[in-house]
Amino acid sequence: MRKIIFAALLAVAAPAPAAAQSFLGYRSLGYPVLASGGRTVGTGNLGIGLAGPQLSASDPAAAAQLFLPTISLTMQPTWGSFEIGEESGTSNTTRFPLVAIGFPFPRANGVATVSLAGYMEQRWAGERTGTVELAGRQVLVADTFETNGGASVARLGWAQRVGSRVSVGVSAGAYVGRLEQFFNRSLDSLAVATGVEPFFEDRRWSYGGYNLAAGVSADPHELLHLAGTVEWSSRITESPRPGTEGETSYSVPLRLSAGATARLTPRLSMNGSVVYQDWSGATGYEEGSVSSLALSYGGGMEWTVLQRETRSLPLRVGYRRIAPPFRYRDHDPVESIWSLGLGINFVELAGNRFGWMDLAIERGSRTSHPLTERFWRATVSLGISRS
Repeated sequence: MRKIIFAALLAVAAPAPAAAQSFLGYRSLGYPVLASGGRTVGTGNLGIGLAGPQLSASDPAAAAQLFLPTISLTMQPTWGSFEIGEESGTSNTTRFPLVAIGFPFPRANGVATVSLAGYMEQRWAGERTGTVELAGRQVLVADTFETNGGASVARLGWAQRVGSRVSVGVSAGAYVGRLEQFFNRSLDSLAVATGVEPFFEDRRWSYGGYNLAAGVSADPHELLHLAGTVEWSSRITESPRPGTEGETSYSVPLRLSAGATARLTPRLSMNGSVVYQDWSGATGYEEGSVSSLALSYGGGMEWTVLQRETRSLPLRVGYRRIAPPFRYRDHDPVESIWSLGLGINFVELAGNRFGWMDLAIERGSRTSHPLTERFWRATVSLGISRS
C-alpha cells in the first residue's frame, strides 16, 4: 500500500512537492549506506584495502595491527537536489554511519572489535492536493506521505595477526533498525460536514537477520598492501510492530570485495578497490526494482603534505563509481562521486595514529531515468587511541 500511495504522489508531480535523501530503493529496502570514515571516503575507497591499522565495518582484518584500545565515530551531513521529469526539489539530512571500537589482546596477537554501521536507509516524503467526492460534493484534500528509518548492522569481530605480514579477520552481525511510515489526508473544513475527521495512518516495522564476514590482508612487500573480504547475509525480515500488518522477507546476495594500496614514495600512496554484488537474482523485491549491474570500483591518492615527528597532515583525492542495487523505474542506476579529503593526525608515531580527525567532501550524482539526483556530502571522523 505504501508503494502504491507514493507512486500516486509522484504521478502528479506538478502539484506534488517531494523530498528525499534518495528516491532509489523506495520500492524495496532503501538506499545503501557506505559505512566508512573520512579517510576511506576522501581516497575514493570502497572500504577495503587501505594500508595501516584502522577500524572498518567492511574490512574485518584491518584492525589486526591496532595495539591500543581505539574508538572512532563518523558523522555525515548531506545536501541534495533531485529532478523527476518536471518536478524538482532539495533536501538535507545528517547521519552517523559508523561507530567502532577496537580492543587489543596482546597475548593472543589479536584485536576484538565492536561496531554499529549503517546499511540501508529510507528517508523520503511526498505531498499532493486534489479533490474527492464526498456526499455528492467535490472536496479539496491534501495528502502527505513520509517514510523514515532504515537497517543497520551491529557487529562483533576478531582480527588476528598471523606472522608479521598476514592478518585475518572475521565478524558476526545482526540487522537492527526500524521503518516508520505516515500517511495523512486532510479535508477542506469549510466544505465538509461537521464530524468528518482527517484520515491518519501510522505503520511501523523492525528489521532482523544475520550477517557473517571473513577477510584477509597481506603485505607481501613493504610498499604493497592487499586485502579481500567475503560477506554473507541471511534474508532480511521486515517484521510489523504492534498495530501494523504485513511481513516481508528480502534475500541479500554474497558480497565480494578486494583492494590494494601501493606506496609510491614515503609521502605518496595510491589505492584501488572493487566490490562485486549481483542483486539481479535476489528475491522478495517488487518486480523491476532490482538493478542488473553488479560491479563497483573506486580509487584515489593520499599525499602527506606535512610530516613532523609526532603529527602529520595528509591530503586525499578520489573517485568512486557505484552500482546501486535498486532502480527508480526501468533503468539501472549509476552513482559517480568525486571526493577531496584532509587528515589531521594530532599524535602519530611509527605510522600509528593516537588522535586524529579525518575530513572529506564529496560531489556526486545518481541517475536512473527519469530520476537524476545530485548531492554534496561531508564526512567527519574522530578517533582516539589510548592505553
